[in-house]
Amino acid sequence: MPGLRSMSRAETAGNASRSEGFRPDIEGLRAVAVGLVLAYHAGVPGATGGFVGVDVFFVVSGFLITGLLLRERANTGTVSLSAFYARRARRLLPAAALAIVLTVIASALVLPPLRAADAAADGVAAGLYASNIRFALRATDYLQAELAPSPLLHLWSLGVEEQFYLFWPALLLVATRARADVVRRAGWVIAAVSVASFGLSVWLTSVAEPWAFFSLPTRAWELGLGAVLAVGAGRLPRLPGMLAVSAGWIGLAMIIASAVVIDASTPFPGIAALLPTVGTALTLLPGMRNQSSAPVRLLGWSPMRFLGRISYSVYLWHWPLIVLPLAVANRLPLAVRVGLAVLAIVVGWASERWVEAPIRRGRFVSIRPGRNLALAGMTSAALVVGSLGVRSMVLAPIRSHAASVTGSINADDFPDPFGSPEPSAARWSPGSPGSSAPSPATTPPAISGGPLPLDLTPSLVAARDDVPRTLSDGCNQNALSTTIPECAYGDTGSATTVVLFGDSHANQWFPAIEWLAKKRGWRLVSLTKNACTPASMTVWNSRMKRAYAECDRWRESAFQRIAMEHPALVIVGSSRSYQPAGTEGPSAPVGGRPLQVALETTLARLEGLAGAVVLLGDTPNLVGDPPECLSQHRDDVRACAQPRDQVTNPAWTNAEREAASRAGASYIDTAGWACPSAPCPVVFGRYLVFRDWHHLSTPFVLALRHRLADALTNALNATVASPPASAAPQE
Repeated sequence: MPGLRSMSRAETAGNASRSEGFRPDIEGLRAVAVGLVLAYHAGVPGATGGFVGVDVFFVVSGFLITGLLLRERANTGTVSLSAFYARRARRLLPAAALAIVLTVIASALVLPPLRAADAAADGVAAGLYASNIRFALRATDYLQAELAPSPLLHLWSLGVEEQFYLFWPALLLVATRARADVVRRAGWVIAAVSVASFGLSVWLTSVAEPWAFFSLPTRAWELGLGAVLAVGAGRLPRLPGMLAVSAGWIGLAMIIASAVVIDASTPFPGIAALLPTVGTALTLLPGMRNQSSAPVRLLGWSPMRFLGRISYSVYLWHWPLIVLPLAVANRLPLAVRVGLAVLAIVVGWASERWVEAPIRRGRFVSIRPGRNLALAGMTSAALVVGSLGVRSMVLAPIRSHAASVTGSINADDFPDPFGSPEPSAARWSPGSPGSSAPSPATTPPAISGGPLPLDLTPSLVAARDDVPRTLSDGCNQNALSTTIPECAYGDTGSATTVVLFGDSHANQWFPAIEWLAKKRGWRLVSLTKNACTPASMTVWNSRMKRAYAECDRWRESAFQRIAMEHPALVIVGSSRSYQPAGTEGPSAPVGGRPLQVALETTLARLEGLAGAVVLLGDTPNLVGDPPECLSQHRDDVRACAQPRDQVTNPAWTNAEREAASRAGASYIDTAGWACPSAPCPVVFGRYLVFRDWHHLSTPFVLALRHRLADALTNALNATVASPPASAAPQE
């Protein structure tokens, strides 16, 4: 058939070109890249930016792939897309598929079921060449971003490359069609795409770093930088020898320096990615001119070439080999982590030797593009179906423990877990003290072990989606938003307005406060924003890796909205886990005196805007994810209980109480409700207490509604009966 014969000729031409253009220094450069990644993931001291090895891979891939495409275009007058895709599938898919399958199976055997189910879902995304998109979505989802890392997280970079390979040859083919000066035309297209991508990367790094990090549009410029070198392959060899050699040494120094000076707090990719990528481009220059120059000889050293030759397989296997043992042991000594990195080299060699190389050379499968593409499609489909099957299997044992609470929620279905009597009839009304309400019984029943309740509410499977409806309503603002939506609940026609103000720790109380607003005839205005403290202080956003300016703007807008509302009551809630801007870093302190002072400033300002102000104390911050732990310890829920002295902070409770007192506001300590015994239970009666490590579940909050109502009444009555403490001398 003419079509198949022409594709075979194109493929042969491409293979010949690769053989003629073999660069031992590029194999060595790949060794540098994978070595940096191994050092970083093994936690080797000093390799804080070793993840830039992926950026080195991107530049090298752009250089090699673009060079191959341009040579094929020059030799045949076209580019066979089917042959190109078949070569890429034959090169990348077999080893990746094996790594994905074994990682998903291993995850099902050693990880808690919920986490294993996530790994299986990651396997589905990998089978669809969309890992990077899945991980970007998870990283930008406030409720998912704090989950433990996936054993397939490293495949995000493979997703970027696969998407690049999908559109890049077609783009070059269209751009150079019917053009005599193919190289010049391709150069302009590559330059335009790269400049646009770099601009997007710089901008998006500052506003939504996960998308900048994981997405192809913001990474394309790195592959484009390598492509620019490929376009210049005809002229760059004319560089003066000394200049090319100097560029090579400078480039290597830039790559190594980037692995040392860049760390997890560096906004990345953005401007910072120029250091490793430009360094890679410079390192490629000497080999384009002279294969015997010193940098080329160093990179062409046999051990470097060996590691570079197996670098793809090493990269595929190293992350699950490190993450899965770490998930089982919680902590691993440096020597063990380094040993696992060395093991990854051995496994990578075996994978390259018996899987990758034979299939790439056509020993196990046909090299005909049509058959290759059909096999690739079937392999991807099998990955998706198999991963879905594993996910269903690991979730089956915990699906029997209740169903998610869906549809309209009836608060009466959630009795107080403390077994307190019916709430008192005492009420607080704006402008009058009312009668004092007795506190509900605070002595809880003994917390014992035992199996997971069959009527657990919410279920473990539904816990992550168990959030107040303000999220679906668009009333709880995300990180980038600075707007104040028109959100009112309860009796929206009431003359009495109550405002809920704060971050997600305030928003977790929304279900109970909304119930109370309906019962008391209040108009409830919800002003909450994720990861944004109501305290008047600029904080550091660890996901954006910069000062959280959006929080400051939103908070000021919220103050203005509260002033317009003239509320009878403002209920404030905030996490204590905030770092003041300028003190960022993994060891930087959270909370403390600066946050206390800023919180007092906010409460005092609100006192001038509202009839009364109440601060809800922060709830415990657990270690680890309770639903995940319970999915592994279904026979004994006490195994997931946590020591009270490790998850509560009496010093911060006292700081909150003092800030409220000095500002003339009321204070409600909620820690005892969320942690009524020692150790702190994560299951109380039939309720799942925490939906994650620091948020209460909606059913549990609803079960506390009478307790919260009485506490509000008591706190406000006490405020009316006592003079404000704000008159006390300030420190």
